[in-house]
Amino acid sequence: MKEELSYGTVNISKGVISVIAGIAAQEVEGVAQVGEPSSSFMKLVSGIPLGRGIKIDLYEKDVYIMIPIYVKQNVFFPEVAREVQSHVKEVIESMTGLNVREVNVIIKGVLIGKKDKEEKK
Repeated sequence: MKEELSYGTVNISKGVISVIAGIAAQEVEGVAQVGEPSSSFMKLVSGIPLGRGIKIDLYEKDVYIMIPIYVKQNVFFPEVAREVQSHVKEVIESMTGLNVREVNVIIKGVLIGKKDKEEKK
């Protein structure tokens, strides 16, 4: 995305949008992992594969997102997917000013043993 301002331009790369989408999706209850498995340094440090496997299509100020996720066991998949769609859209629009037209969620699998921190206590 490139925006002309009276004193220059602002460019937001697809990579930045992808990272924002990954972080937003990871915040959703029931999501165990976002994106494709990775052994990158960032994943080891943060636990989040930042943007890996997330596809961003950008046309002017319209964004189309495809985001693969792995869910935790014993969750209702459609509800988790809807919450990912809603949260990713809200966060990207609020941070970038872009119009998120689609957030397509692909549930790639279930990670067994990934339970919420509250359940472990």
